[in-house]
Amino acid sequence: MRHIFYIHAFILFNVLLSAPLFAQPQTQSYNLPIEPDSKKVMYREVVEQQGTPAYLYDKAIEWFGYYYLNPQSIYSVQSKENGKIEGLGRMKITYSDEASGVMKDAGVIVYQIKLELKENKYRYTLMDFNLKGASRYPIEKWMNKSDPAYNSNWDSYLYQIDTTMQRLVSTLKEKMKPTVVKKDEW
Repeated sequence: MRHIFYIHAFILFNVLLSAPLFAQPQTQSYNLPIEPDSKKVMYREVVEQQGTPAYLYDKAIEWFGYYYLNPQSIYSVQSKENGKIEGLGRMKITYSDEASGVMKDAGVIVYQIKLELKENKYRYTLMDFNLKGASRYPIEKWMNKSDPAYNSNWDSYLYQIDTTMQRLVSTLKEKMKPTVVKKDEW
């Protein structure tokens, strides 16, 4: 019986010693691509993909339907003839309320999305990221840690934006690939 007491005391002691390690806030790293001329966040890449502009356009429209709940609310330009799709995307950001430990709504980020389609390639551009509000609030302001108004939640917001945009790009690239049709041979 005494033996069990010592084992429990040892476990409790180790848990209490390691508790500060778990209580430390985790810094979330992000790698937002900055366009050198404008100094703004911009995700842009030309992707080689077999297909005519019309075929790639159809694949892009299919992806919009897959990725966004209501793609019709996104589009501002849909031109199959010119190989161009443009619109405004939105994503929610959250923060952790330290008092309750519950994730709370921190606002909506609005960004411009643009797809340009040519023979055997397409280019995506994600740019003009702003916190939705009465006036534009560019997310680049959150990168300034010397700002007197700096808030530690800003790093979390930038991380959320970066991971969401990376997920958007990876699903876009995957859905733009040709669909493999399997024959039902039996």
